[in-house]
Amino acid sequence: MSEIFELAINKAKEGQKENFLNTRASFVEVLGKEPNTLNEGKWQPFFTLGEINLEEVLIGMTHWNSMQGFGQTAAKLLPQAEARNYFASFDPLAYVLLQTADGKPFDMESIKKEGTVVEFAIRRGKTPEAFGAARETFFKSLENYEGYLFAREFQVYQLDQNSMPQFQQGVQAVIIVWENATAFQKAANPIFGTPEYQNFAQNLEVSAYFASSPLK
Repeated sequence: MSEIFELAINKAKEGQKENFLNTRASFVEVLGKEPNTLNEGKWQPFFTLGEINLEEVLIGMTHWNSMQGFGQTAAKLLPQAEARNYFASFDPLAYVLLQTADGKPFDMESIKKEGTVVEFAIRRGKTPEAFGAARETFFKSLENYEGYLFAREFQVYQLDQNSMPQFQQGVQAVIIVWENATAFQKAANPIFGTPEYQNFAQNLEVSAYFASSPLK
C-alpha cells in the first residue's frame, strides 16, 4: 500500500494536561527517529461541534511511508516506556489512518504553515452518492470565499481489535485550509446557510470536526 497518514485527536485525562504534553513530546521525539516516518505535526483546535474543553485537546498527524511501515514501527514502539506513558495520559477522541482519495501525493507541510486555519472532519455518507456530485458542488463553491486555499479528501481505515487496518466503506475524512482565522471566521456562517452546503451535509453523519491552528 502507498503512503498513509495517521490522524489522532486526543484529550488529556482529567488533571493531566501537562503530563499529556510532556509525554507526547517524549514520544514524538522517539517517533521522529524511526525511518518509516516522513513528517509529523500538531494542531490546537479552537472550534468544534458540541461542548468540550479544547485547551486540553491536541490533533496530531504523522506521515508514514506505508501501511507496513506503520505496523512495523507501532509493534516496535508500543512496548516502550515513552509510548506507554503517553497513551496513559489521554482519552482518544478520534483515531484513523488515511490515504488520499484521489491517489495523489499530499504534502503535510501545506497544512503546517503558521497562521493558517486547518479544518479536520471525519464523516460517514448516508447514501452511496454522498461524496459524489453534491460534494463536488459544495467544495467548488468554497472557491468564492476570500482566503480559502484548498481541500483534500481521504479514504479512512480504522484498526480492528487485532490492530489490523480495516477500510471503512462510505467513510471519508477531509482537510480544509484557510489563509488565516479572519478568512475562516468571515466565511463560516455564510457557508452554513448556502444550498450547496445543505445539499451536501444532509447526506452526512459527522463523527469528528475541529477547526485548528498549527503548532510548532
